[in-house]
Amino acid sequence: MGRNSSKVSKVLIQIVSKYLKSHKRLVVPQLGAFLVKEPGVSVVFSELLKRDDGVLRGLLREEGLGELEAAGEIDRFVFEVRHAVEHGGELPLEGFGVMKPGPNATIAFEYVPAPAAMSAEEPETVAQPQADSGKEAGAAQAAFADARLSPSPKMNPEPYVRGLQYGKPRKTTDAYRYVDSAPRRRHVDRFLIVAIIAAAIAVAAIAFGYYREAREKQAEAAAAQQLEQVVSDMSPADGPQPEQTE
Repeated sequence: MGRNSSKVSKVLIQIVSKYLKSHKRLVVPQLGAFLVKEPGVSVVFSELLKRDDGVLRGLLREEGLGELEAAGEIDRFVFEVRHAVEHGGELPLEGFGVMKPGPNATIAFEYVPAPAAMSAEEPETVAQPQADSGKEAGAAQAAFADARLSPSPKMNPEPYVRGLQYGKPRKTTDAYRYVDSAPRRRHVDRFLIVAIIAAAIAVAAIAFGYYREAREKQAEAAAAQQLEQVVSDMSPADGPQPEQTE
């Protein structure tokens, strides 16, 4: 099967490759995790860890991308990988490796690092989106600065209608008489009871959310520990073999 043309962001690929040179794991949300088996020699991919830990989005934001731009880059990468694999093709990740179909409808990864001579070009390539993002931010600020709000006739009436308030008498408390205040008190009490019940439900929902998130993090940590143990127990023969030269 021929290789598919890659449309994934070079910035994201370079960030992943650079991060794994000094770290053991990087999660791509909703796709999987890249795990370093042997630094500079072997990197494997697992679909067991795909919960967003915020690391990849943070790395993209450090390169000058906004929150929505970073999320868009990740979503585009996940889509391109899944689309290529589901159609039986391969997706080259320039300077890092190849995503391809694995057994039992899984996603596999072949680690193919870039030559050392090309690493000097990475900072220049990564810096380009930061400049483009700065231009877009400047254009948005300029457009916002030029915006003008039209005054409302009710907020800034003409001198000859000031005080009239469009035919309505000016509000005053001079003629107010407080009669039969008991029903109003009962109305306030009912409102207070409803507010307390709503607050209690909201607190219970928040507490349940924290409890559920804690359980998910605990399960993910256990899965990560088990996966790293499996990776560490793998023999060197399980990974990609270097090419023999005569």
